[in-house]
Amino acid sequence: MYLIRISLAFVCLALIALALTPLAIFRPMHRNNMADISQVCGRFMLWYWGADLKIENPERLAPEKPCVMIANHQDTHDIFFAVNIIKHGTVTMGKWEMLYVPFIGLLFFLAGNIVIKRSNKEKAQKALSIAGKKMKQDQLSVLIFPEGTRNWGKPLPFKLGAFKLAIEAQVPIQPVCFSLRHITMDFKKWCSGTVRVKCLAPIETTGLSEKDAAQLASRCQALIEQECKNISTD
Repeated sequence: MYLIRISLAFVCLALIALALTPLAIFRPMHRNNMADISQVCGRFMLWYWGADLKIENPERLAPEKPCVMIANHQDTHDIFFAVNIIKHGTVTMGKWEMLYVPFIGLLFFLAGNIVIKRSNKEKAQKALSIAGKKMKQDQLSVLIFPEGTRNWGKPLPFKLGAFKLAIEAQVPIQPVCFSLRHITMDFKKWCSGTVRVKCLAPIETTGLSEKDAAQLASRCQALIEQECKNISTD
């Protein structure tokens, strides 16, 4: 039953993407595209999975100045629930391969998100530099999963790209913690459970240089891992 349900979820997501594509075509790369799209997708997916959403410190998701948002990356279900934290002026950074997903990939691109080829370090570094300039020019915040891939319940080391980007743009890091779904949710049930989100205090990068990225990443990883456990057992 679960396999049918998750397969249908992706079909629904693709159909929603197809329906919303005209909006993105009408105003391609607009800074608010991703938020407007996410609002529709997020509400639908919460209903579809029968999930409650509880966000602590939601005002930090819409900061007055740009920031780099970082969040833990758990499993396939991230695509259903992470969209609920995207507000106006925020886009995401994703893998180049996203563009090849039917309907979803086209909308992802037209929504103004940033795509990066992680396998090519030179192109990845160039993409980060372009992202930094775009953040300043368009007053954009960027959501990144610094683990780089799904951890399937076992946290992975944070890659440095998000932190180098924040330091280059001299914008704060905004840590966002999602509750551990294997604790707070049961996808075998129609009403699956609760998605808890906690936005920690932003971390300034003013005055930091690229050599500080590794230490910053380690600090943020420790904070997020601990808080994810805390909000999952409250």
